[in-house]
Amino acid sequence: MTRSKFWLISLIFLLLDALMVGCSFYLATLIRSIFISVLNLAPVAGETVTSMGQLGVLFVLGIFFFQGLYPGYGLTAVKELELMSKASTLSFILLTTLSFLIKSFLIFPRSIIVIAWLLCLVLLPVSRFLERNLLSRTKLYGLPVIVFGDGNWAKEVIKSLLRVKRLGWTPTSKNPIKEINLSKNKHSSSIAILAYEQEVPIAQKIRDLSQIFRKVVVIEATNNYGSLWVEIRDLDSFMGLEYQYHLLSKVNHLVKRITDIFASIFLLILLSPLMLIVSILIKLDSAGPVLYRQVRLGRNFSPINIYKFRSMVLDADERLQALLDADPAAKEMFKSHHKLVKDPRVTRIGRFIRRFSIDEFPQLLNVLKGEMSLSGPRAYLPSELEEMGEYAATILRVNPGMTGWWQVLGRHSTSFQKRLQMDEYYISNWSIWMDMYIYLKTFGVVIFGKGA
Repeated sequence: MTRSKFWLISLIFLLLDALMVGCSFYLATLIRSIFISVLNLAPVAGETVTSMGQLGVLFVLGIFFFQGLYPGYGLTAVKELELMSKASTLSFILLTTLSFLIKSFLIFPRSIIVIAWLLCLVLLPVSRFLERNLLSRTKLYGLPVIVFGDGNWAKEVIKSLLRVKRLGWTPTSKNPIKEINLSKNKHSSSIAILAYEQEVPIAQKIRDLSQIFRKVVVIEATNNYGSLWVEIRDLDSFMGLEYQYHLLSKVNHLVKRITDIFASIFLLILLSPLMLIVSILIKLDSAGPVLYRQVRLGRNFSPINIYKFRSMVLDADERLQALLDADPAAKEMFKSHHKLVKDPRVTRIGRFIRRFSIDEFPQLLNVLKGEMSLSGPRAYLPSELEEMGEYAATILRVNPGMTGWWQVLGRHSTSFQKRLQMDEYYISNWSIWMDMYIYLKTFGVVIFGKGA
């Protein structure tokens, strides 16, 4: 039954991917036809486009299959986005090469291939993420896994697997380490997860589990750096794991800065009409300036003034202190999360612009000035420096971001300590694919009003 579900989910993903690639070619042809008269372009036969589109579908699906994307269980969203983007690009490179080599396709416009490729880079991930989100809520989705471990760490691993349903690994049971029984050669799962803690004799347990299960995944309690870009090093029969903070690389920082400059200019131009309307509404709603400046910690511990649309009353600090003095529950929440769920200081327009994260738009000026990035760690207050502890030395070596890893994962209610861990995770595992995923998720947060 498990195998039939596996292939059914794979088939669903395959059919949707084929549809999206086909739609990309159709839309590319439509877009080109709009400019035919304007740019005096030659028309193209529909049969040729159909043939190239079919080859494009074949290439994309074939490479996706060999990349393990059907159904893609066990892949994080960022890793899936990376594999899909690289596979799509390789497919269209092969398609372009073929169009040059085969004479019957010499009349095929290369512009359609370029446009279709760009559309695939957007349509494929978006459609697949939406589909995976929907399918992960059904009983058809996922593979059963058995967790072996003792203590709280095994419980944390199970809790994480149950929360991140898109991963497709559904824990069916938790067994103590001592219950690894080699006499049992059949299980309801082909995957075992060993929640490893320091006192466990890890090497022998891996050997034992490998005789029963097809895959053995070891999750160490001491490893908080993630694994998106961890490299395995073979040191003459010794296994080493190479970790590095990817965002601290000078080359990566330069790539990110160039992206920030062009993107912030584009967004400022695109959003300027909306920002003008919001400015007028704020001015009409309550007394005070339109923009609010607040001192935050920037790169290398330097203080910066970040810009926001004002969403609070003028005497916000006094009202906050009065509320915390009068309400112990609110004081405890603010101490733990550094924010309040129902903040009485927020104005009517403020509630609206906060819900859709519109209050953050003026920070595009900070991005353009080089004080912030579009994505990055949280912009921390100077008063929070001491509480940041040992994390500060890493987090404050990069620019804070308008959006970030913990924000898009819906962790606005998480503890301050967890935010620090997630910011360090972002810096360690940064890649252009990670930023692309954050931007896609941020777009959804803004559109559907799931902001702070």
